[in-house]
Amino acid sequence: MSQLKPMIIVILMLTSALTGCTSTGNENIVQIEINSPLEGDWIEGQVQISITTKMTVSEGIEIWINDNYYSTEELGIVTDFDIDTSHFSDENGSPVDLNIELIYQNVSLTEVNVTALFPQQMTFWSSEDIQPEFNLDGELLFKSSKGLEPRMYEIYHLNPGVTTSTKISTEQEYHGYPGPSPSGTHVVFNSWVIDEAGNTQMEIFTANISTGETYRLTDNPSFDDSGRWSPDGSEIIFYSNRDGTMDLWKISVNESGYPLETAVKVLESDAREHCGRWSFDGHYIVYESDKTGINHLWMITSDGLNETQLTFDENQNGYPAWHPSGDYIVYNKQTSTSSNLHILSLLDGETKRLTMHQMGVDAHPTWSADGKYIAFHSDRAGNFDIWMMEIPLTI
Repeated sequence: MSQLKPMIIVILMLTSALTGCTSTGNENIVQIEINSPLEGDWIEGQVQISITTKMTVSEGIEIWINDNYYSTEELGIVTDFDIDTSHFSDENGSPVDLNIELIYQNVSLTEVNVTALFPQQMTFWSSEDIQPEFNLDGELLFKSSKGLEPRMYEIYHLNPGVTTSTKISTEQEYHGYPGPSPSGTHVVFNSWVIDEAGNTQMEIFTANISTGETYRLTDNPSFDDSGRWSPDGSEIIFYSNRDGTMDLWKISVNESGYPLETAVKVLESDAREHCGRWSFDGHYIVYESDKTGINHLWMITSDGLNETQLTFDENQNGYPAWHPSGDYIVYNKQTSTSSNLHILSLLDGETKRLTMHQMGVDAHPTWSADGKYIAFHSDRAGNFDIWMMEIPLTI
């Protein structure tokens, strides 16, 4: 097909009497451009191909993908059509490069090269399975409401493709935001407790994954949430409103997650900061903040300095997680109808969309230590489940 492309104008001039396309002088020329996806984009699921054209009537345009006929679409007045990327999956979830070409009367009009991604469902219970987090060995921790009363959760452990999910027992009943220790032997989470006066408060805990032995890290009549271990295992960062606003705090711990000192504030701010996540080398912390009036991603050095805003659009951006190289951050972008995953490059500020949900939620991504997989929770199958997708190693 490629050998015909230089002859496109000549052939279309000869066939102008049959095309019924827009006239330019005395010549009818088919003009079509693909607006989205763009060259090099990642796509997944049912994808709409959006085009622009100067055609005034519809014509049967053939869609060819990787040199194979896919469908014929009446394009011209109608300018969009859909492709189902599932037809090109190797059933193992590996990314597949796709060349999408539009052909009219054996002549190539335009084309775009994209990469199809194939999210794989990891949990299938009727419960709510959310907030996955990779450990350094590629295993996932997440929380699930399986067999529990509404709004109650336990922690589960999953080695994708190797084992089924198993429950991690602790001395607490409620569990939120589970995160593994660097060694993989312990987990940090938040849980409700009732003080002597009968008041309920959220605190940070750690537990031994094998024995269930549990330590309480915080004891404050505030709201402490979303703990994450530093890569060297010496500190746990969390967010708390103990000073009146939601801020990032951290506490020193030993290798078992036992607290060694009182918690200290990481960042002084009047805004709401939360969901702090360490870079793999421990030098940086990315987090959410509404400092500009809308929730965006920000970054500081681990000592709380060099505050830098990372996202600037009109949407709510949150739940950031690092690529092991430190060059990219995956996060979810929330619009009025959906939440989808995006990747931000810290090298050039460019973003790449990762999931294509139209009316649902993909959220809380986490990156594997080899940079090859991203796990997240999604309601795309009806319930909130854990999903995982392989992405190209070169972004």
